[in-house]
Amino acid sequence: MPRAHLNSSCPVQPMSVWSRLLAGLRCGGRYLFLSGGALATALLVFLSFPRYSHSSLAWVAWVPFLWGVTKIRGFWASFFYGWVTALLFHAGLFYWIYYTCRYGGGLSVGLALAAWLGLCALLSLQFALLGGSCYFLKKAGPFFPLLVACGFVTLEWLHQTIAFYALGFPWLMWGYSQWNMPTFLQVAAYTGVYGVSFLLVCVSALLAKALSCGLSRKSVFYVLVAVGVWLGAYGWGNRQIPIVSTPSLLHVSAALMQPNIDQYKKWDDSFEAEITDTIYQMGQALTGHNILLTVWPESVLPGEISEEKYFDLMQDVSARSGAYQVVGSSLSQGTAQYVGAYLMTPYQDTLQEYKKVKLVPFGEYIPLEKTVRALFPHVDILGELGVFSPGSKNQPLLNAGGILLGSTLCYEAIFPQLWRVQNKLGAKLFVNLTNDAWFFDTAAPYQHLAANVLRAVETHRPLLRAANTGFSAVIDPFGRIEYQTALFTQDILYAQVPLQADNRVSLYTQWGDVFAWLCVAVFMTGLILLMVFAYE
Repeated sequence: MPRAHLNSSCPVQPMSVWSRLLAGLRCGGRYLFLSGGALATALLVFLSFPRYSHSSLAWVAWVPFLWGVTKIRGFWASFFYGWVTALLFHAGLFYWIYYTCRYGGGLSVGLALAAWLGLCALLSLQFALLGGSCYFLKKAGPFFPLLVACGFVTLEWLHQTIAFYALGFPWLMWGYSQWNMPTFLQVAAYTGVYGVSFLLVCVSALLAKALSCGLSRKSVFYVLVAVGVWLGAYGWGNRQIPIVSTPSLLHVSAALMQPNIDQYKKWDDSFEAEITDTIYQMGQALTGHNILLTVWPESVLPGEISEEKYFDLMQDVSARSGAYQVVGSSLSQGTAQYVGAYLMTPYQDTLQEYKKVKLVPFGEYIPLEKTVRALFPHVDILGELGVFSPGSKNQPLLNAGGILLGSTLCYEAIFPQLWRVQNKLGAKLFVNLTNDAWFFDTAAPYQHLAANVLRAVETHRPLLRAANTGFSAVIDPFGRIEYQTALFTQDILYAQVPLQADNRVSLYTQWGDVFAWLCVAVFMTGLILLMVFAYE
């Protein structure tokens, strides 16, 4: 019996080793497949956004990730897969944070790296939740693409809302990838940027579903639906944009001022005369152009506009040109200091003001200030931060000779809530004042401009953007950039801006985030049902 047993067991050993080898190869191939999917999506997302702006890639960017996540077993594995994928593309998209912190903010190499990678890691949790959700959503059969698109919008909306009322950094919504394709942006006038994100992710999810079905009729069906969604979005958007702008009886003659003042000179007293001379000379150039409205960038003055010498300077520019001046400056009132946009009327001593509502975290205020100072007691840069106070969310609009202006500064371009409020109050024209010199020659100025394009479409109002070092731009209500400056050049943009004759506002302004709420309802309902069935 022992001999027979030995003989019968001998052939088993080589088979067992061979099986383990095959299993190892399959496992290695699986990890290679998943790694390739994460890298491919990260690369496609990176290329879809500014600075490269290959916006067509955004329609397929999520295909490798979504195809890969359907092959993963386990919630936490799916969660981690989403986080790693997002960390890869966030690190590429936000590399400029290192340069801003290191050279603009004066942080050490270690702290600048920590700020860059730490923020990327936190932002990637949004997509980790998407990956974890896909563990359940992949069991939804033909409803998988719809639920994934709704889930993507849900997480974008959640991040945006938390950032508006508390803290967050919704710098790059997925719909911003189409900033240079106005045809695909028109849905934003009804749904906000969330509708654009929905369409993009839905097409990717349909194609991923087709790949997961292999060569079959189902895969052909999903491909055809994806093509149909894309063609529908293209055809409908194309019909919304007039080939020729509709004639308007009301026009605003505007000038956008880009003084290109070096960031390191702005607060150095030895350069004060150089800066004020630049402002004076550019103001002189306005004479004879019959300008109604002049827009200067954020923090254009080397001090507060309430100081007599700076007030007199801008009053002189206003008087000589006969134009209203919108000036970005700081202003102290009592013990509080504000960043704002201030409207100066020709031949009058009064100032209208808009105080910035959403301040830049760690740039204009310090969240959890006591904790941060305790953790970094020897970092000198923190001593210069946290000095500004936010303005009220319901401020009156600036009034330039009967034309109501919606005003935002810099970082506020990424918060559609502020724009909707001002649009409801009757804003005919929006101005955005910014100083992007902190970003240097990186992708950030391009990314910042993209957000402004979406805000113009959402409100269906023209937008004048004045940036210290660029990009200054005139954007029409359909998201078309009509005029744009180059980076790091001194320039003046002159434009005749047609205004809407009536007071109608976009449906997105009226409805707000109703589309996003609908996506939340669909996603949460589907996710809960799938989770219940999974554990039965």
